Amino acid sequence: MLSQRLRATNNLAHLIVRLQVMDPDIDQDYAEFLKLLGMRIKQMRKERGLSLRDMVVKHNYHDSQWRKYERGGPMNVPSLLKIAKSFGTSLSVLLEGLGEYAAACGGEVKPRVKKKQSESRPDNGKKKKT
Repeated sequence: MLSQRLRATNNLAHLIVRLQVMDPDIDQDYAEFLKLLGMRIKQMRKERGLSLRDMVVKHNYHDSQWRKYERGGPMNVPSLLKIAKSFGTSLSVLLEGLGEYAAACGGEVKPRVKKKQSESRPDNGKKKKT
């Protein structure tokens, strides 16, 4: 019962976080982050000589769930912690270097500056009388 409640709470928190992200640039970054994380997970599994079957049998993952992780599907924090534990490493090692925007952009991350409404209109923000 407690496990179901925790799972429901975690799924709801994940959904809320995803609903709050409405910026297409952020969504693209999120998708790229997940893809890179999936590649890292697959690489770490292979480096340790583990097969997909090993992940199912030895570490209690469902086959389709593990494949989803390696393809870059969405995952929650408890799943990330379990993956790190399965590999005998820390979460920081698992995520190291992923999502470093300044390095990926080749420069400093600059905040977006919103234009005032009058700056975005060619008539200086004044309405024309009809």
